[in-house]
Amino acid sequence: MKPLFLLLFSFSQLIAADKIVIYQCYGNRTHLIVKGRVLDPREFHEAKPDDNIFTNFRRMMGEIFNDEQKDVSVTLKVRERVFTAKTDHEGYFSFEVTFADKPLQPHQKTELYLTKEPQVRSVCRAFILSDKKQVGIISDFDDTVVISDVTNKLRLVYQLLLKNYKQREAVAGMADRFKKILANSPDKPLFFITGSPRQFHSAIEKFLAYHHFPKHTLITKKVHGKNPSALFAQHDYKREQIEKLIELYPQIEWVLFGDSGEEDRQIYLKLAQKYPDHIRDIYIRDVKNGKIAHIFP
Repeated sequence: MKPLFLLLFSFSQLIAADKIVIYQCYGNRTHLIVKGRVLDPREFHEAKPDDNIFTNFRRMMGEIFNDEQKDVSVTLKVRERVFTAKTDHEGYFSFEVTFADKPLQPHQKTELYLTKEPQVRSVCRAFILSDKKQVGIISDFDDTVVISDVTNKLRLVYQLLLKNYKQREAVAGMADRFKKILANSPDKPLFFITGSPRQFHSAIEKFLAYHHFPKHTLITKKVHGKNPSALFAQHDYKREQIEKLIELYPQIEWVLFGDSGEEDRQIYLKLAQKYPDHIRDIYIRDVKNGKIAHIFP
């Protein structure tokens, strides 16, 4: 199973025009995080509920296999300030910049373009949280909000590669549960942290939109390129990503959602011990019976 995944995430092929893909664009009043990739995209037909497995497989392979643009200079512009970074050998770039002199505003306009080809650009509205005390959600994805059968690797591959986002099954009631928890939070902070590689980022975003989940930030795993995370090592990856959010947003009381398929329970309970003032509730979905248990406090 492992060689199959490594093959899928290392292969690339030549396609056409450059595109800047933005994976994350968020921060607080003084700190902005923007991560993305420069690659050659492929055109796809929109997924349909009745697509067959061969159509789905071809589409997913097209999303996974892109020709990355290495050693390309990317410019980030926020207000009148500009920053530059170079893509690594897999086309990834990352910015983490501070604005101590003039705080960032909610939905701060953020522009990215190729330094030598400024006509190739992308724009995002950064998700900037205020300093108000409020409740936020950090959720796993697979088997927490979507049925993935992570504990059965063959069924997991079937779900990932042979079904499109309109065919995959959402966990019943989870979108409404999130909306209810965030109803009284001014900024409605919702972060999905998944061990799925960034090659699946687009498919996950489409699934979340299709099933009417609230606005959110999706954090997927970088499994190749410079400073990658190990593909199958989830414990340290999830813990580190959650701790970064706790440190970035000390004003937030977090509600954590996970499942029993991997190590979410252990990770979350250890974090609750370490950050008792920042973790409000922990919910774990049992992958066998589908029930969601409140395990903390």
